[in-house]
Amino acid sequence: MKRRLGLLLFWLSWTLWLLVFVVPFVLDGDLETIAVVTTSLLVAAEICFALSLLLLGRPFYEAIKARVRSLWHQMRSNRS
Repeated sequence: MKRRLGLLLFWLSWTLWLLVFVVPFVLDGDLETIAVVTTSLLVAAEICFALSLLLLGRPFYEAIKARVRSLWHQMRSNRS
């Protein structure tokens, strides 16, 4: 149950991050409203991500860190 909730929160955080890029084009409102909604989505995404890491534990965190590190090295080597 803890693992499922952690994975759900992990994917929810990524979904909220994607919504940040969509909201300015979809939401028909003034600039302040769009800014508040975007900021709220970012805060919610970060909270979901942090809670997912707490629920899934250090091995999950280490796996994500290793994956990001390898992708970063691939991008840096392709750039050169």
